[in-house]
Amino acid sequence: MAKTQPSASRVLITDTSKDLRIVIPCGRSLFAICFLGFWICCWAVAEVMVPAQFLHSDEPSEGWSLMLAWLAVWTVGGVMAIYAWLWQVMGKEIVTVHGQTFTTRRDIGGFGFDKEYNLVQISNLRTEPVGFSPLSVSSALQLWGIGGGVIAFDYGARTYQLGQGLDETEANQAVTAIKKRYRIPESKTT
Repeated sequence: MAKTQPSASRVLITDTSKDLRIVIPCGRSLFAICFLGFWICCWAVAEVMVPAQFLHSDEPSEGWSLMLAWLAVWTVGGVMAIYAWLWQVMGKEIVTVHGQTFTTRRDIGGFGFDKEYNLVQISNLRTEPVGFSPLSVSSALQLWGIGGGVIAFDYGARTYQLGQGLDETEANQAVTAIKKRYRIPESKTT
């Protein structure tokens, strides 16, 4: 009988004298990558054919407004699908703690936006299971690997999450690395 080998952590933690950097790769889903890839191909065909038909059609102007509205919604849906596919293929979250700044970045191939938080205002850094609410946009995006996460922290009156796709052990490694270097209170007193 073969022994099962322990798996290596996907989280890369770099602790230097200047800062702490944690790189969390996206939790990849082969189903999402294949499904979104197929859907994007179908989307691209319709994205080209509908305007072509629109330009060569003798439809009355009442039909044009409906077609333009459909095309606008279809285009937004396609852009979101492309983003979700790119995130699944090459996305990663980067957490950098430098001085009094806690920065998170959702990076796709070197592109992304930073969110900066004042480290002094962060409290209750923890791991928690990902909840699902059918009325939450964040929960809907989790299906495609985009929203939420198992690492949570309180900042003011809101709770922020990151580390989507991590398992509990990997999330605990990241939280422990941050708490080991920086003192983060368990809760804020008002």
